[in-house]
Amino acid sequence: MNARSCSLSVIIPTYNRSSYVRDCLLALRNCGVDDLEIIVADDGSTDDTRQVVEQTAPRAKYLWQKNTRTPATARNMGFAASTGRYVAFLDCDDSWLPHAAARAVALLDRHPEVDILFAEARMGNPQQGYVSWIESAGQQAFFDLPHRELEPGFRLLERTPFFRRMAVRNPVFIGATLLRREVFADSGMFNTKLCGAADWELWLRLAHRYNWGYMAEPLAIYTRHLDNMSSDHDRMVGEFCEALSSVLACCDLTTEDRLFIRSRLQHHLYQHAYLAYDAGSLQIARRRFIEVIRWGGPYQAAFYWLSCWLPSRLVSRIRRIKRSLSAKLADRG
Repeated sequence: MNARSCSLSVIIPTYNRSSYVRDCLLALRNCGVDDLEIIVADDGSTDDTRQVVEQTAPRAKYLWQKNTRTPATARNMGFAASTGRYVAFLDCDDSWLPHAAARAVALLDRHPEVDILFAEARMGNPQQGYVSWIESAGQQAFFDLPHRELEPGFRLLERTPFFRRMAVRNPVFIGATLLRREVFADSGMFNTKLCGAADWELWLRLAHRYNWGYMAEPLAIYTRHLDNMSSDHDRMVGEFCEALSSVLACCDLTTEDRLFIRSRLQHHLYQHAYLAYDAGSLQIARRRFIEVIRWGGPYQAAFYWLSCWLPSRLVSRIRRIKRSLSAKLADRG
């Protein structure tokens, strides 16, 4: 860091969402961090985002790049221009709660043994109300993880159990996470080949190497709306597979952790293949089931691979019968 460094840099990736950017920047005024560095990393917007940033937060750094269609490249670009000893990434349609970021910075200052802090968040919208992010995404299994209380409401998580829980279900909301600068720099940053799963893949790479602290106080608001509720389930599961393959390839895992991640990859590969089969895309399904078999996935993969060679009309009829039977069993249950 240079002599003009700050305590916290927040990097806001965006693309053609100027109204969201305005609200996000306005909320940051009450974050409580006096020397907050704000960086808006624009992934090729063609709307009035630049003007909105200049009017709403004149001291913010505005960066623009040609559109890449992935927030990961914008986040990495923003980090390259940042100076904070801690860094955070906040999507433009989310926001921070008053003064919570300042308390998170203070916790990291007091506890150098914590490399990454993530906090509770509120998820929802004004019309439907808000729920706990951790209770929804982390579930009770997260609260049951072994940990040590550093202060009331702040726990240091035991590394291996947290890493494995992360591989099963991601409890970390990116907008409520602060990382030490050197930790993020050494991580290799966000994987730009991924979009929706880029944060999860990074968390996995970091979870087996570094210490994570959990702050029970909510830091961020994740606003649910149609723009951020992806319906492309097939693509998302495909990214889960890519993320886990990346972790296996680039992380120096123990034998036990490697077997655990491999089992999670088998699970998602099988799910990805079945999605293609269920959609009637038999050629794609055949290719995906072969990958499941190659990775030693469940024996059912071989059955579905064989069935993919049947006439498509027959396969469609088999799928309809299976769905009908499943519905009847569900009604009886």
